[in-house]
Amino acid sequence: MEYILIPSKSKSETAFFLSLLKKMQKEASTLSSDEMEDVAFMRALKEAETTSKGSLSKVKAHLSKIAKG
Repeated sequence: MEYILIPSKSKSETAFFLSLLKKMQKEASTLSSDEMEDVAFMRALKEAETTSKGSLSKVKAHLSKIAKG
């Protein structure tokens, strides 16, 4: 499944895009900025897990240090 992200600044703009996509018979949904941040964070964690520069355990350890202050 492929996704297209369309950022919008107002509810009317969001309604326009949702209506347009519905007319095109495409599935559409909205995400809040907090939900988008969560998605981006999870993607970054997954990428870190598969690269040679980092690992998920290193990322978690670093985040734990930050959380402890």
